[in-house]
Amino acid sequence: MRKNNPVSPHINVNTFSPTFFLMNAKQGVTAVIFDEANSKRYFLVLHRILNWSGWEFVKGGIDEGETPEAAVLREIEEEAGLKKVFIVKEFPSKVTWIAKDTKYIYTPFVLRANMNEPVDLSQEIIEHDNFIWLEQDKVETILTHEDNKRIFRETLEILGG
Repeated sequence: MRKNNPVSPHINVNTFSPTFFLMNAKQGVTAVIFDEANSKRYFLVLHRILNWSGWEFVKGGIDEGETPEAAVLREIEEEAGLKKVFIVKEFPSKVTWIAKDTKYIYTPFVLRANMNEPVDLSQEIIEHDNFIWLEQDKVETILTHEDNKRIFRETLEILGG
């Protein structure tokens, strides 16, 4: 056993990056937004251009003192301009990933909206340049990241296919 290991006698701290112990954590939310028309289910997907390029669901951080429910509604209004959305379900588990020395811990939500409400992507800092309401069977093929694809599959289970 090493005497210079303040963390645990079972962990070799020399194998970890120094940032492992100093990693920031960011709480956030992901919004899977859907509507139904003509016996079909459609999902809102945004094309991201800030920091990376690809297709995703609405997502963002939880502000200090804010509940996840309030955060998801705020993020939807900020990123998509939608105000008439209704929470169907909060996922029981979180989605996590690490990027640039930050651990992201996000709570996914399933929400219902009206496709006829105009989507407005204008923001002070432009995150997205396009959006599409996609039929259910096309959504997974357009999503860029595997975590969004997994959230989408779980959403379909919640909604019953």
